[in-house]
Amino acid sequence: MTYQLYSISGAPRPWRVMLGLLAKGLDFELHTLDASNKEHKAPAFLALNPRGRVPVLNSGELVVTESLAILAYLEKQHPHPPLFGSTAEEHAAIWQLVSEGEHYVNDATSSLLNPLFFQGKDDTDGEVQRGATAVREEMRRLDGLLARSRFLAGERMTAADCVCFPHARLVLRATERFPDVTRRLELHPFERAFPHLAQWIARVETLPGYMKTFPPHWKAARTD
Repeated sequence: MTYQLYSISGAPRPWRVMLGLLAKGLDFELHTLDASNKEHKAPAFLALNPRGRVPVLNSGELVVTESLAILAYLEKQHPHPPLFGSTAEEHAAIWQLVSEGEHYVNDATSSLLNPLFFQGKDDTDGEVQRGATAVREEMRRLDGLLARSRFLAGERMTAADCVCFPHARLVLRATERFPDVTRRLELHPFERAFPHLAQWIARVETLPGYMKTFPPHWKAARTD
């Protein structure tokens, strides 16, 4: 069975699902919607998700929305390799990290990246400075976890990595696009600020099929 996955280029929540599919070795067909043309609000997509939001996973018989619900569905449908651990202790630790990624890491990165990417602000802006402070705190916490293991919850990839990776990779993308601004915000060079996090990103990017998850609009601007 080949899953149909609907995404928007660079959106972190669909990216989580793509990483979960790759970690489980599952095939999927990616449909990247053009947000600038509001394809996620078109009638054909609204028939799948009336909220007009991505991700949407379509198995042909079942449509699942919301990234965490999709990861939970994949875990139940394809138990091996597990994304949420094999013991109660692992399950709790992974869900704790998933929850932290969903809230604290997401909130921190959004507070920095939205004004940088979409509002044209720089490090002279108070909102950007506060966002950078929050991002440094969250990235350092992840970096500390990765100083002890290859992945966030141990020696293999789990849902914690799927959820947190897109946010960390978006911060790295900001350093690629705005090196001077992010240097002044103490985020660049990324590999110096967060060495274990940088190695983890490189590790995830060696997953077979990873480039299928890579945002198409980034591929078109690799020289940014």
